[in-house]
Amino acid sequence: MKYILGIDIGGTNIKAGLVHNGKVLKKITVPTHAGQDPETSLKQIKTTIGHFVNSISKIGIGIAGIIDSKEGIVRYSPNLKGWQDIPLVRILEKEFKKPVRILNDVNAILLGEWIYGAGKGYRNVFLFTLGTGVGGAAICEGKMLFGAHGFAGEFGHATINFNGPRCLCGNYGCLERYVGSRYIIELAEKKVNLQKSALSRYKELTPRIIAIEARKKDAVAKEVFEEIGQYIGIAVSNIVNLFDPEIVIISGGIARAGKVLFEPIRKTAKEYILGYKYRKIKIVPARLGDSGGILGAAYFAC
Repeated sequence: MKYILGIDIGGTNIKAGLVHNGKVLKKITVPTHAGQDPETSLKQIKTTIGHFVNSISKIGIGIAGIIDSKEGIVRYSPNLKGWQDIPLVRILEKEFKKPVRILNDVNAILLGEWIYGAGKGYRNVFLFTLGTGVGGAAICEGKMLFGAHGFAGEFGHATINFNGPRCLCGNYGCLERYVGSRYIIELAEKKVNLQKSALSRYKELTPRIIAIEARKKDAVAKEVFEEIGQYIGIAVSNIVNLFDPEIVIISGGIARAGKVLFEPIRKTAKEYILGYKYRKIKIVPARLGDSGGILGAAYFAC
């Protein structure tokens, strides 16, 4: 039996899995090596595919950045060093002699959640991913929103403060620059230097550690999640005011923080959404975890 290979390429890890009938049967994770040259991260992708190549009929790939799905080209990826105008589909089809389709990694996660997860049964859905980068994707009236050039959904690079700090994309004051994982850690480290906190016991902070201490009522950790929850809540309110979705799904490692994150998101969104009482809007965590992007990419390859 031939399976579909779904691959989710993020700024930190490449996650891949064999997919059959909407289920991930076997999965591996390898580092992306995004900070090195494109050849290094491309080699990682090829090595990943090599683990499965004899068992698959098609390959679907979700990859961080501005992705031209029609032409099969990675136009630009702010989280993958040197990735500009790389004809990924042509390279991989030549190497493996299998059909390949690519799309933005957040679109892949949304497809997975829409078909199999938290968004199943809805016709108007928006999804945020919170991780190394911050992304967005939308289902409008039952169709994936790609936009005129295929680049719709780059909400992580919407400017929320034009006098703000520089983002990896080159712009200033992007949403990602405030709530991406590296900046959550940066915010926590600044606060730890000013106040007593259990976080000071850790040699190296991660969003997961900060979330654990927030749930234990550490004042600094709670402050961090209150602050980023407010930023995300404002972002959610902007999306709801613009697209009027039935449900907003929040995905990614940071979203697993749970109540300490979702309470300030929902509270802030309620304050800023126009006509909140007339809407039946749900703001929920993703259900599929690391499998969302794999399932969505595989679905797109069919």
